Amino acid sequence: MRVLRMRLENFRGVEGAEISFAESGVTLVHGRNEVGKTSVVDALDLLLDQYDSSSKRSVKATQPVGRDVPTVVEADIRAGEHLFTYRKQFHRQTSTRLVVHEPAALQLGGREAHEEVLRVLGEQVDLPLWRALRLQQGVPLAQAELDARRSLAQALDAGVAASVGGEREETLVQRAQEEFERYWTPTGAARKERQGLDDAVREADGRAAGLAARLADLERTVERLDRARTEARDERAEAEEDAAAVRSAQARLEELRQVVRDAEAAEVAVTTAEGALALADEVCTGRQRLVARAEELAADVVGREVAVTAARAEVDEAQARARRAAEDLAGADEALASRREEEHAARRAEEVLREAVEVVRLREVLARHAAAAEEVAAAEAASVGLTVDEEALAEVEAAHRAHAGAAARAAAAAPVVVLSGAGRVLTADGEQVVGDAPLELRLAGAAWFEVGGVRVAAQPSADQERAEAEETRTEAALRAVCARLGVEGLEDAVAAASARRRAGTVLERAHEQLRTAGAGEDLDAARRRVQRWDEAAEAPATAGQGPAPAGAVPAQDLDDGVVRRTAAAEALARAVEERVRAAAREESAGTGLDEARRRLAEADQGAEVVRVRAAAAQADVAQARREASDGTLAERLAAVQQALVEAGGALALARAKVMGAGVEDVEADLTLARERADRGRKRLRGLEDTVAALAAVLDAQGGSGLVEELAEARAEHERARRALATWDRRATAARTLHEALQTARAAAHTAYVAPFRAELQRLAAPVFGAEVQVEISPDLRITSRTLDGVTVPFEQLSTGAREQLALLGRLACAVLVSGGTGVPVLVDDALGSSDPRRVEGMARALTQAGRSCQVVVLTCEPRRYRDVAVARTQRLDG
Repeated sequence: MRVLRMRLENFRGVEGAEISFAESGVTLVHGRNEVGKTSVVDALDLLLDQYDSSSKRSVKATQPVGRDVPTVVEADIRAGEHLFTYRKQFHRQTSTRLVVHEPAALQLGGREAHEEVLRVLGEQVDLPLWRALRLQQGVPLAQAELDARRSLAQALDAGVAASVGGEREETLVQRAQEEFERYWTPTGAARKERQGLDDAVREADGRAAGLAARLADLERTVERLDRARTEARDERAEAEEDAAAVRSAQARLEELRQVVRDAEAAEVAVTTAEGALALADEVCTGRQRLVARAEELAADVVGREVAVTAARAEVDEAQARARRAAEDLAGADEALASRREEEHAARRAEEVLREAVEVVRLREVLARHAAAAEEVAAAEAASVGLTVDEEALAEVEAAHRAHAGAAARAAAAAPVVVLSGAGRVLTADGEQVVGDAPLELRLAGAAWFEVGGVRVAAQPSADQERAEAEETRTEAALRAVCARLGVEGLEDAVAAASARRRAGTVLERAHEQLRTAGAGEDLDAARRRVQRWDEAAEAPATAGQGPAPAGAVPAQDLDDGVVRRTAAAEALARAVEERVRAAAREESAGTGLDEARRRLAEADQGAEVVRVRAAAAQADVAQARREASDGTLAERLAAVQQALVEAGGALALARAKVMGAGVEDVEADLTLARERADRGRKRLRGLEDTVAALAAVLDAQGGSGLVEELAEARAEHERARRALATWDRRATAARTLHEALQTARAAAHTAYVAPFRAELQRLAAPVFGAEVQVEISPDLRITSRTLDGVTVPFEQLSTGAREQLALLGRLACAVLVSGGTGVPVLVDDALGSSDPRRVEGMARALTQAGRSCQVVVLTCEPRRYRDVAVARTQRLDG
């Protein structure tokens, strides 16, 4: 097997990569760590082993993390005479496709393709050896398991054939193996055929038992009949023995009538003549078969040439149909293009009309929205400066109530002086005149008054001072609130709050109108749409497009546009359908043409094969006739027949010479034997009469036919038992022969070591030196290495040396099997423990191996293999 190309898509971390491999030689695939080199090997295993629909964990793990994309693996592979391209897609829209290029073109899909690849590889490739010859990263270092590999055994057999029997011995072993596998599985268990025979025995036994149960009421009669038949059978046996005694006496009598020496010579002559006759007859029969075969092939050639002529006529007719279908498809394409242009023009006209209707509606929406926006702006302007809201009004009212209460408490705490009589009074607030009515003076704080030059001073009490201070504080708070809100007092604040409520109502109503005007519309988009329409209306009309409608579009115009567009769409649909039908006819005609050409090619190929065979058969007949003509063969046959007649006459003459020599005693014995035979025949007739009478009784008792069925069932059981016994005898013989031959081959198997050891030492010389010696066990494992006279067991060698020998063993195996069912050697980042000198030697060994087999090296250190005569270098990027 040779892998020629691989393509990976979305395989783990590899988004896309394609690698071409040299069919012979070393291919170096290099790239940084984690770029996906090991994925190349895993992808090839996935392609060959798993169905595209597999839900195994190893298959799911190939999908890139966090990406729901399909994984694709494709490879070009050569296996024996087969060259094919094999592709599988996993995870999403799974598929399998096989394209066979050689020896005959073939395309398959799905599980049929998978099974065909497994069949081809099973016939052409030693798949266990393909896996054994890998040296993979992350796998424990070990030698390849080569002992049971089929293709290596065949190659080694060929290498030592002269010492162990050659091709005849191999053919005998192979035939014994085939015979063994007819009866036994590889594990030594009997094949299903044996179980079928055993089941047949049990089935026949059961059927006989069932019939016996049905005849339970006739059991006694049947038993008597069976006894009578047994006695009759025994009597027949005795009669046969008596007859044998008669024949024996007759033979002895004949022997006494011969002269032993003459009889033996005559018999040898007869035997020789019979052998010669059989040989001559076989030669003549072979000549007749050869001539008949040649005549049969000649007639077949004529028939196949007629078939080729008919196939050519089919191809011509298919080509004519394909041309007509292509012309129909071209006409359908032209009609489809015309209908598309008409549908596009009608649809564009309808779109223009609909756009005109929409632009009119959008203008109205924008106008209502602009009016509502102006009302909002006016309401917002009227609300400017109205700072007293309900909360501020409540604050003023609270400050006013606090001040009024404090003023009332201060007035109640201040003393009051009442002055009466005419005169003038001087107070802190100025001079006051007391008239006819009394004058009340409230003495707040440190108040005084003076009457007639007398000043009266009043000092406030503590309660009065506290009440007056509270009045002062609340008055200041009221003034501060009013100043902050820009009002004079409570009445002014109430008026300002009422004005704010009225302005808010107006503003809210304006905002509602604004929202209603633009509800459900993207106003910026509407403005841009109207603007584009206006610009298009002002611009000159383009080719194929009339001027846009300037105002409202009549509903009838829009309806007419819809009708035209619908009619154009229906015409387009009909044209598409006609094009699809024409394409289908064209494809069908192409398929028919391909099929006709395929049949013609097959007919040509078949006719050529038969012509070659017929010519070979005629040549064989001519060669045979040159060696011996038909007349010569007939003369030889006649001569042999005459010799046989003469030998028979001599034998008869020899027997005649001894007649009468001491025959009286033998004749007496013969007379007694005949008398015993006569008595036995009489007893047998009596028993047969008894059997017939009992059978008549059975028929009378209602058992008609059952006895025969039971007898047939028992006979069937006996036949099944004999078939099983025969199978067991043959199976035992096959097993015995197989085991004997395998034992003999095991003894000769040690001869396998020599060619494997020789190839391994040839490859090891550049690495360890020309004097290196390796010892190989019968199971083809390296047991030790001898270097500079020092022998070290394999397991005690350094890690680097063991790795080098493990790789060299795989390369030696690949070289040995490269001429037959050879497989590639895959090396994944090896030689990491090797020093530069050994690495250089391994490079030369790889170069030598690459001259006869395919080697693929995967590495992140390409410099390690710079001394390899690389046939091809491939870089794998992430």
